[in-house]
Amino acid sequence: MSNNERVRIGLCADTHFWPTNTLFSGSHGSLQLQPWSEQLQNALLAELENAQLDYVIHLGDVTCGGGVYDMPPDEFYAALDRTQQAYRQLSARIYALPGNHDCPPGGGNWSYFEDLWALQPGMGEIIDTPMARLILLNTQGHSVEQIEAAKPTDPVYGWVGDSELARLEEALATAGSRPVLLFTHQLLHPWSADKPWEDFYEIRNATPVLDLLAQYGNVKAVFQAHAHRLDVQVLHVGDHPCHFIVIPAIIEYPLGWLYLELTPHTLQVALQRLPLPELADLGGYSGEGQFWRSGKPEWAELKIELV
Repeated sequence: MSNNERVRIGLCADTHFWPTNTLFSGSHGSLQLQPWSEQLQNALLAELENAQLDYVIHLGDVTCGGGVYDMPPDEFYAALDRTQQAYRQLSARIYALPGNHDCPPGGGNWSYFEDLWALQPGMGEIIDTPMARLILLNTQGHSVEQIEAAKPTDPVYGWVGDSELARLEEALATAGSRPVLLFTHQLLHPWSADKPWEDFYEIRNATPVLDLLAQYGNVKAVFQAHAHRLDVQVLHVGDHPCHFIVIPAIIEYPLGWLYLELTPHTLQVALQRLPLPELADLGGYSGEGQFWRSGKPEWAELKIELV
């Protein structure tokens, strides 16, 4: 198959880049690997470059701002600058959405991240490929009141602002015959696995987003981050089936990203683990055991029909 008949995408999230000696534990006692941030990022960038991708999409939480981490502001801004410059060195075209931890430490707005990545305030982007329209949905569209109410942390949950909802509707309405893939940071729907659900993982105004997906019926898959686990489920949105896929984190087990390959009729999805088995085991055996974060074996490779 020639390059003109396929589009290759590298999808990553939750890198939480911060070269610090501090170890952090996430949910279920999972060890986050910030002390190895540079090793993780170098391995990820090498993998993405070697995959000869057309696009790389980062779904947010590039670093450790917002709440929880108490990252010094100067280190936060330096980490955002440094990571953006590193990703820009890739041969592929690179896009990024902000996560809740991509606002200044202690909570705030996402304007620095958005300016750095050439995003309009509270807005995402559209990538049109020959096979599908890719819609990057900005879920950090919180109001000033929501931001202030969350301080001294970030809101954690997602919110799609009115302008972004209007942009989403236009993007769905004008997709023509092309199938649509949607990308977000927080989740439109709870995962299918048996771990307890918490509402801070959600897009709090998911209902109007899902209503639009049901109305237009052209979204074949939704890719989401934030939860640091691989999860796959097929749900009916209106009368149409749609894959809802939560992608794993780089900073926690399984240290993975997703390879997407679009052809005229299908989307192939494959989990790619960083070649760092000792670090993966360090995270995997931490807390109560984190191997469940890699999901069911059958989720590691998927084929989604686009037509």
